[in-house]
Amino acid sequence: MPRIVLQILSLSALLPFGLQAANHLADSQSPYLLQHADNPVDWYPWGDEAIEKAQRENKLVFISIGYSTCHWCHVMNRESFSNEEIAAYLNEHYVCIKIDREERPDLDSVYMNFVFNLRGSAGWPLNVWLTPDLKPFFGGTYFPPYPDPDRGPGFLDLSREIQESWAANPQEITQRSESFVASINQTTQERAASSGQIDAELVSTAITSYLFQYDDSNGGFGKGEKFPTPSSLSFLLRAANNSDLHPEDRELAQRMATETLDAMLRGGIRDHIGGGFHRYTVDPEWKLPHFEKMLYDQALVSNALIDAWQLTGEERYRAAATETLSYLLREMRHPSGAFYSAEDAESLDPDNPDTKREGAFYLWSIADIEAVFPDEQTRNLARAAFALRPAGNAPFGDFPTEIFQGYNCLRRARSLDSLAQEFALSVEEVEEQIDVIKDSLFELRSQRQRPHLDDKLICSWNGLAISAFARAALAFQRPDFADAASEAATFIQKQLYRPETGELIRLYREDASEVKGFSEDYAFLIEGLLDLYEATANHKWLVWARELQEAQNKRFLDTDHGGFYLFEATDKIVFDPSKRQSDGALPSPNSISVANLARLSQIFDDATYQKEAKRAAAALLPELEQTPTALPALLSASAYVTKKPLQIVIAGDPNADDVQSLRAIANRRLLPNRLLLHADGAKGQAFLGERLEFIESVRAIGGKATAYVCENFVCQLPTSDPEAFAAQLDEKIRLVPQE
Repeated sequence: MPRIVLQILSLSALLPFGLQAANHLADSQSPYLLQHADNPVDWYPWGDEAIEKAQRENKLVFISIGYSTCHWCHVMNRESFSNEEIAAYLNEHYVCIKIDREERPDLDSVYMNFVFNLRGSAGWPLNVWLTPDLKPFFGGTYFPPYPDPDRGPGFLDLSREIQESWAANPQEITQRSESFVASINQTTQERAASSGQIDAELVSTAITSYLFQYDDSNGGFGKGEKFPTPSSLSFLLRAANNSDLHPEDRELAQRMATETLDAMLRGGIRDHIGGGFHRYTVDPEWKLPHFEKMLYDQALVSNALIDAWQLTGEERYRAAATETLSYLLREMRHPSGAFYSAEDAESLDPDNPDTKREGAFYLWSIADIEAVFPDEQTRNLARAAFALRPAGNAPFGDFPTEIFQGYNCLRRARSLDSLAQEFALSVEEVEEQIDVIKDSLFELRSQRQRPHLDDKLICSWNGLAISAFARAALAFQRPDFADAASEAATFIQKQLYRPETGELIRLYREDASEVKGFSEDYAFLIEGLLDLYEATANHKWLVWARELQEAQNKRFLDTDHGGFYLFEATDKIVFDPSKRQSDGALPSPNSISVANLARLSQIFDDATYQKEAKRAAAALLPELEQTPTALPALLSASAYVTKKPLQIVIAGDPNADDVQSLRAIANRRLLPNRLLLHADGAKGQAFLGERLEFIESVRAIGGKATAYVCENFVCQLPTSDPEAFAAQLDEKIRLVPQE
């Protein structure tokens, strides 16, 4: 059955046939809210109706924030929000609001910040109690329905205690909530921008700080569960190619990044059968993942893999990036070209089709292997190559290992040389047989029901995907990847852009939502469009990128201090808008905007953009000086504002083979602050020439594709010789500080 039909059926199954919704979520576009539409809890979406009800009836507000592929959200849904006793109590005493964090990152960020300040940690589901005037006073993440010595206080008891405290002394809770809001707002007040700059010394300090966090035994950062951290990996890879740094710093940066990527490529976090990467691992050795797959992880990890390939030339990085992007095209693509948000960690158990189990789609029993591979040698090779054991291969750890007993998560535990020696085969023969094993397992797995697909299309995440596909198209000479990026951008322009106001819409599912775009939607999409111009030579993407930058400046720019607020202030959000956000699972829109502004400044010869790029970097510099690893994407972006940008102009028909050859040379190297411009002798060059006087005179010499390597619009001798062009680029790997 086609994937889209399955998804329609699965979404219609969210509400029992013939029954009315039990609450107010049935008309939502959010798959997460629809998962709760038949709860006995009388959920409301965030909005005037719920807020006015709470204030009219003087009731406390209980908000629960999550997303449709969140494992612990599913658990709390089953245990507490489907519990009639708990629902009855909540309905009598609270106004309950469900929020999709991916639909409303503004609400998620402020309440996440509140819970983190309150408890020292936070996550999803995010559960917060508010006064009727929307000021929070208590919160946490997952709570078991009833008291549990291993899992904490019971959700029902906690809800009763909070309500009884409110009934007994509302003034105390009101004062407490006001104090929390005032305290957090005070911490978000603007600090003075630093008078320093992001220089080689600060980059070196950041590399050393990463070393203190680095897990030498397993790769990655931290000693517990492992997250991909692609912004950190890209920063380290780019630092490795910056000869302003001491050779030991460069070597260290490259070692930490490539060892981490190699651990990811071998580990269970990678889907070795279908491509892509899971969200994180629950153990320190990258063995057992939390199985959800997020669009943004695929895009950001792919970009880090492209960086690694450009730096090292190692084929495994190109193969993994290509495999990941191919997974997105095959499984995560809307028919019109944009990309879906995520796939769930849970799926129907092939051995027990009436139940869902985490990782069921991805895990294998020895019986599965024996059924697929009757040949003993092939079966034994599969077991050796992927660390398969009869009892299962889940590592020991602080998580429910019993659900993985007897099941194996594929990971590459042995080198090809070791396997070749054991099975008396050549390395090439081992590779061929492993490919056959993977193809056979893919065929078997395709007969299983896939995990739930969160089929909303998020503007910002699609911007990240556009960037990854465009960069891969250039680096790997894959025009089909450029076509995919163009189709996604076209969809967003048609469905999620309002040209009369310049505004973006946050997301689409069946139709565009009413939620306006946030700062990250503008920043990530602008970056994708700039990369897409480089991949396609189509200047229309530059036109739109500039329009979006103007809109982002109008809505989110801090004109007093520089940088961009994450969201706009509203009466319903009692917290002040903030610019502070680290480069975590997603990069900060400020980090990306620094590079966007600097690139646009060069393309349009606009000093205002360069000024705002420098102001944004200066506004965030105090965060970096305090915590050098907080903003790795900003450290990467700083190459565009603290160094002379390198302009590469290639003259000739963009579709001609000789132009493609020169472009391949330009994109074979990791040049952190380079711009690629196309002198196509047609409309695109004329458009650029209106703003860049020097580009009007750039021509293909003697009818051959010609490359120009320039700094501050001053170019070296043009060349049509690929070797000479490569030599010019190699000389420019050393980034020269601006005067």
